[in-house]
Amino acid sequence: MLNSLKNKLLSFFSANYLASDKLISIIFSPLQALDTALLNRISNYIIRGEDENIFLDINHYIANEDVRSFISTIGDGSIYHYQNNKGVVNSFKARKVFYTQWTHVYSFEQIIRFGKVLATLKINDFAVIPPKLPLWFVCLFTDGLITTLKFSSQNTPNMKERSNWSITQLHELLETEEKGSGQQLLFAIFDREQLNYKYGSYDYVYDFSDLLPYINQNLERFKKLPTDGLSIIGQLEQLNYINKQPELKSQLIDFIALQTLNSSKQVSKLAVAMLASLPVKLVQEQLQYLLTQGTPNQRSKSAILLARLTSDSSILENALASETNTTVIKSIETSLFNLNVSQQAEQQSLELDIPNFEPIPQVDLPLVARDILQQNHEEKLSKFYELSQQEIEENKKRRYSQTYNQYAYNQLKSITSDDLDNLFDYINGHAQLVKSILKKNLRSYFDFILDKGRLQNLPEFNLYHLLRIRRIYDPDEYEHYFTSFFYENEMLLTSDLRQISDVLTNIKYFKQPNRVIASIFMKNSNPSEDYEFEPNKLWPFFAEHSIFLDEALGLSPSEKYSNDAFNTGCAIKILQFFPQLPTKYVVYLLEVALGENKTLRDQSQALLNQLPDIHYRAEEALQSNKQEIRIIAAQWLAKLGQTTSIKPLQVALKKEKRPTVQAALLVALQNLGEDISQSLTAKKLLADAQKGLKGKKPVGFEWFDINLIPVLTWQNGEEVDPKIIYWWALLAVKLQDPANSLLLIYTHLLSETSQHQLGQFILQSFIKQDTLSPTIEDAEKEANQNAYQRWQSCLNFFKKYPKNFPSYENITLEDVFQKIKKEVLSRYLGSAIKFKGLLALASVIDGNVAVPILRSYMKDHYKRRAQIEAMLESMANSEDPLIIQLLLSIARRHQTNSVQEKAKLLINKIAERNHWSAQELADRTISTAGLNESGILTLDYGERTFTAIVDDKFKWVLRNPEGEQIKALPEARKTEDETLVKEAKKQFSNSKKELKQLIDLQVSRLYESMCNQRQWSVSDWQKYLQAHPIMNLLIQRLIWLEVNAQNEIINSFRPTEDGCLINLEDDEITLSDKNFVRLAHCALLPEEITTKWQAHLKDYKIKPLFEQFAHHLPDLHQVKEGLINDRLGWLTDSFTLRNTITKLGYKRADIEDGGCFFAYYKYFSDSNLYICIDFSGSYVPEDNIPVVLYNLYFTKKQRGNGTAIDVKNVPPVLLAEGYANYITVANACTGFDPEWERKGLC
Repeated sequence: MLNSLKNKLLSFFSANYLASDKLISIIFSPLQALDTALLNRISNYIIRGEDENIFLDINHYIANEDVRSFISTIGDGSIYHYQNNKGVVNSFKARKVFYTQWTHVYSFEQIIRFGKVLATLKINDFAVIPPKLPLWFVCLFTDGLITTLKFSSQNTPNMKERSNWSITQLHELLETEEKGSGQQLLFAIFDREQLNYKYGSYDYVYDFSDLLPYINQNLERFKKLPTDGLSIIGQLEQLNYINKQPELKSQLIDFIALQTLNSSKQVSKLAVAMLASLPVKLVQEQLQYLLTQGTPNQRSKSAILLARLTSDSSILENALASETNTTVIKSIETSLFNLNVSQQAEQQSLELDIPNFEPIPQVDLPLVARDILQQNHEEKLSKFYELSQQEIEENKKRRYSQTYNQYAYNQLKSITSDDLDNLFDYINGHAQLVKSILKKNLRSYFDFILDKGRLQNLPEFNLYHLLRIRRIYDPDEYEHYFTSFFYENEMLLTSDLRQISDVLTNIKYFKQPNRVIASIFMKNSNPSEDYEFEPNKLWPFFAEHSIFLDEALGLSPSEKYSNDAFNTGCAIKILQFFPQLPTKYVVYLLEVALGENKTLRDQSQALLNQLPDIHYRAEEALQSNKQEIRIIAAQWLAKLGQTTSIKPLQVALKKEKRPTVQAALLVALQNLGEDISQSLTAKKLLADAQKGLKGKKPVGFEWFDINLIPVLTWQNGEEVDPKIIYWWALLAVKLQDPANSLLLIYTHLLSETSQHQLGQFILQSFIKQDTLSPTIEDAEKEANQNAYQRWQSCLNFFKKYPKNFPSYENITLEDVFQKIKKEVLSRYLGSAIKFKGLLALASVIDGNVAVPILRSYMKDHYKRRAQIEAMLESMANSEDPLIIQLLLSIARRHQTNSVQEKAKLLINKIAERNHWSAQELADRTISTAGLNESGILTLDYGERTFTAIVDDKFKWVLRNPEGEQIKALPEARKTEDETLVKEAKKQFSNSKKELKQLIDLQVSRLYESMCNQRQWSVSDWQKYLQAHPIMNLLIQRLIWLEVNAQNEIINSFRPTEDGCLINLEDDEITLSDKNFVRLAHCALLPEEITTKWQAHLKDYKIKPLFEQFAHHLPDLHQVKEGLINDRLGWLTDSFTLRNTITKLGYKRADIEDGGCFFAYYKYFSDSNLYICIDFSGSYVPEDNIPVVLYNLYFTKKQRGNGTAIDVKNVPPVLLAEGYANYITVANACTGFDPEWERKGLC
């Protein structure tokens, strides 16, 4: 329709020149309703140059709403939102004709005047104004080349509509208005600073055939754009354009080299990548020029680039001989050192032996596959027939009819037997899809092909069949959709990447199949961890296609925009899979290993650590003129553990003046075994404090009051000068590390009591500052100001929408007042997160004090994730069993995933620190609640000693000195020390709290151990469980198995209160030191044994901690593709489901598109498995809606990121317990609903 109108207009106007007036009138017709005469005046001005005062009158109408709609489509606007405005649409179409006619009909002067009218309309709201260009030109440029030109991924065909335009012509247009202004045209072409969603639309300008010749004619002007004000985004565009023009790129090596020194990291990175793709000799010459003739900053950066991009050290050595600037000298020395490390690595490395891969054979699926296609299609057709009939019936009751299921049924019904024959031949690679299948509205209904895994279960089914089928759903070859498919498909995840590449290439799926595969691993979310145990399926692909690694590491230009470019961190992760580090990346990694990005820094250091003598590079970095690099170097040396590094560290410490660097050097020295006690004397610490307190204090830290610091003592009992503690606090804030090792060393110099006091003071001070809220007076003042208005709003809401706001029916002014008051009091006035380093002084807090404080904060302020993680990081330096058990509990279960992951990481660090596994750590740090090895808590009153024990019901039994049972501890006698009595009472109170927490946590741990089928060595079980005063009580309520190294059951037994182990016959047994112990379960024992043990427990009146013999395995014959669905279609409501499943320890899965979630999951860290229970979905926030129970399955990732694994790979006990959870949820349902497919969200 649009083309038809344009063609008619063109035909009409070419026949009658006077129609130019009429076209202008149509363009500005939205102004007609306001002023009829204005259109003629505008036309006269544009065509004839008359009535230049027109602009004053136009300004009068700019604010009008109808005019605003018209203005919004001009220049940088869009017609999309004004499709129903006839005047605006006609104006838009007429402007397209104007820009098509252009100079064939209009003179430069007329076009300029047209642009000035547009500029007058847009003057107040035009966002895209490149510097040094007049607004009239920018309006013409954007309106003619962007707004009125159809958007398409294929730019060139659209430019035919602007065949009358050229770069030279645009230059002359500017010159016509103002001599010399044509020089600014390049800004219009490359600047993108204020663009957003239309960014890519501007690429049309690159399709002008005379653009490159124009740039070549104005090359010096082109090179000066950055210094003349071209924005950073514009400079990136300029470099990207150069990169796509090989001849221009070769001419501009000097310009590219200068851009590598740009202050913008983005520009510099792109320029470096471009240099890396040019001939080394030319690059060397240009960098050598900058190294010898440039400014000090240019010389320093050129030295670094020479080391990264070339292997010739002579240029650097010659420059070093004549250089006088100390900063440049240091840069050259560092570059030479890096180059030397790379050359040594190359000499010592072996040639990378890339293994061959076995191509996937192209085999045909047997004829039974054709029958499967028929069966799957008929089942799908039958399903949608029923759904369509239901839809027809329901439409009789609906106000608006729905046709989705009817349409789907008709589409499926249109698939013929011939179509299925063609589909069968296509899957086998013997035919292309026929036109009836290629219709877009049919492809959506071919998801029946892989239904129920029937095709996949055929032994002949392989990658060829899978990827041909996938291509049916992805005819446009969207990389994103293929990436999602890759994540979810076990066949792809277990294949050699080169096999996948080979198949994609052979079936011509994707223009760049290798790039598509690389993208899966080179974006922020990558599945490389799936290849941890089969690295040979991953790294050879990247060894053969190292260009993708080069691109990610900035050694070659990116083919994509920055938001879709390859990720550096992902590339470094992939390099970790290589059997040896390719030497071409050594210099780059050396730079990153001492760089600002902590994540990349740690990854690079881990890679470089495999190189011999790498510690020399870290030692050399101790001499850097940047304190950040000196700190990183010291930390790296501490990790490397080379005792030969002690001397360089000592030399650096003597020279160092910065306290933060001194701290890192001292920690490194201690980690390497050096005695640093002479730096830790009270005299030296006070001197350091006095010196440090003269320096600049952290901004905003005034709230930390030195006068509130408690009186503390050293380990020798002498009092600590509070200035020392205050300096530690300032230093901690500067270091910004909640787990800083030096501050931990400092705090351990205090007496134990003082450590606890300081830790509590710091933690409470931090939390107080972090949770500051308005006063009650402020809250009441705000409530008074706003209560009446909100109360009236509530009453109005109820009046208009009583069903939506029933709670507002009887709401009072006082109710609203209290609600506002509560809101204000819960408002944060700020945050203490920028002072998180202070928490390093809190790690010495007593566990009895810390755990309740932390639990309370995590409960009341759970949204403050960063603060919680900082506190946990600090606490991870503690060896207090209560704190470690708290971290263990968070690592197992927590409502916030990032906090849980942080706790897991911290637990692993604690375990590493003690040379234990995480499981061993959990066993060895179980608190005793103050009980001694005999299970007795001693409470000392001085004159009297009270005792307490825990009975078999986990209740405290308190006895006086005479052994008589009492209900509570008495008050102090006059002759007794009140402080001692107070401490005894506090100890008993803490023990009671601790016992409750301990039992809940350990019962949960024992249950998970049963599910994961964890085994203890006999010695560990006896030492850490049986001999533990609390755990001994717990294990008596469970049945255990003795198994040998071959996992054969030797005995089943129960521990007794007298320390014996008895079997079913009540005979005492002895465990063999060579064997192992695990918890019993009916999935591991025959029924006759489990029945007897159940009777045994009943006879002895023992209540088990949890069921061991009631939850049986599902029928494995009914399990398909890892899915257990024998309760599929059972109906309940979302609240019942939530309440039932969360009590079982499950968490809500991630929220997906549309604010819905479709599963609950429970994670078992020891087996690294998730139990997932799918249902039809619920919204967030939740309403109580009908939901349908779907499947139970197990996965290595949360739902949405992982696929169901074969149940054969799930520990039988975990399988049985997961199935029991599924049945529990089903039992909470109302039962099976035959119409379940109509219920729920999906």
